Amino acid sequence: MSASRILLAPTHRTGAAMAIASALAEIVGKQKRNVRYHTVGATCPTRVWDRWEGASFLDPGLYEMPQMVELYEAIVRGADLSLLASERGVLDTADGRGWTPADVARALDCPIALVVDCRGWGAGLAGLVEGFQARLGAHGLAGLLLTGVRDQRHREMLRKALAGSNVPIVGCVYDGEGPDWDGVAPGPWGVPLEADFVESVHRQVDSPGIESLAGQRGFLAGASTGPAERQSVDGPLILVAGGWGFTPWSRDSIELLRLAGSRVMRLDLAHDDGLPEETAGVIIAGHLWPDALPELAGNYSLMRDIRVRASEGMPLLALGGGMLYTMRRVHDDRGRSFELAGLLPAEAEVVGEPEEPSYLDMEVKRDCLLFAEGERLVGWLTTDAEIMEAPASRNYPFVLSSAEWDAPLSEGAAVLNLLCSRVLVHLASVPQSTRRFVAACARYRDSQ
Repeated sequence: MSASRILLAPTHRTGAAMAIASALAEIVGKQKRNVRYHTVGATCPTRVWDRWEGASFLDPGLYEMPQMVELYEAIVRGADLSLLASERGVLDTADGRGWTPADVARALDCPIALVVDCRGWGAGLAGLVEGFQARLGAHGLAGLLLTGVRDQRHREMLRKALAGSNVPIVGCVYDGEGPDWDGVAPGPWGVPLEADFVESVHRQVDSPGIESLAGQRGFLAGASTGPAERQSVDGPLILVAGGWGFTPWSRDSIELLRLAGSRVMRLDLAHDDGLPEETAGVIIAGHLWPDALPELAGNYSLMRDIRVRASEGMPLLALGGGMLYTMRRVHDDRGRSFELAGLLPAEAEVVGEPEEPSYLDMEVKRDCLLFAEGERLVGWLTTDAEIMEAPASRNYPFVLSSAEWDAPLSEGAAVLNLLCSRVLVHLASVPQSTRRFVAACARYRDSQ
């Protein structure tokens, strides 16, 4: 048995479903129960954040659907409840990737609570719900969560109109009294959530009703990773950057590191003054907060220790904002400049932060810490940054392509123990990648 689970998915694009799900995760967690939270689709690390370990998400655009099911099953073992949420509409695709949140729910045998924007709707809302019922099927659509409800009279009118659908209503969020349809899900600076926000969701959403619907599911067959493989006691120690100032790219990838036999600890780029002596590898992958650049740049002792260890052969993976951290100098979008770790003799400029990730097709052009020449995968960008010069050499590890580009683009920097790229990659994208990195860390540890 895997965890009871449910997907909160909206009729059309909104951050409300993710905000409600994150509040429900807080509510269940405060009851001393183990709850896991995933977004459906890669999300900007500035959005919903699962403590220091980054955003937990599932995205079959980055890996195959069977890999997604196996990854999910392994990660939620032992949890009392698994909450999933989507920012895009339940039947919508994104950025040319041919899957919808409903496809993910079907693959996970996961019931769906449809989040509905009721602003301006009357009895005609029943027709909209009937249409979603027809598309999702009785097996998929398990409940309705109404938002933007005007007042109690509006609420009762909607309940009567929807009575014929035989789909239970598990929440009525009044307009102006809870998560806003046009708002965004809370980011890392909003976790833990404000008490008033959590109380608003607790009061207006039937959390026991949500859990009852989630309990309709609980079995996934075929996963090969057992609970005993989850955490090694003597594997190489890998430090993953996180905390205030830097959001890790994927909690799911961190779990894969554990499953591959490593021990994982957090590295706080702002406050840790050095690496533990037994450190066998470092991962700085995720989102660099521009507001934190002064503090990160002022932590000279940590940057010096990372440079020394890397020069001695310690494996270092730097992706997204992590590549910016390894630069000699970074210019932010406010005109400020900061001297950073200096592993790469180059400068970068942060142009902006897109509201949603963009997907890129990647071809590996040379063997590196994670991949072998010729392998192909999909990555995603969450920060628009320009590199002002070739970061180390012109032997780039990747070639990027997109349907919107006129020509492919060379990307990244790689040497034997170092891999850097502005593009984030999920460690499940190539099944062997995690084992390759952990093995490199073990070799480094054993050589010391």
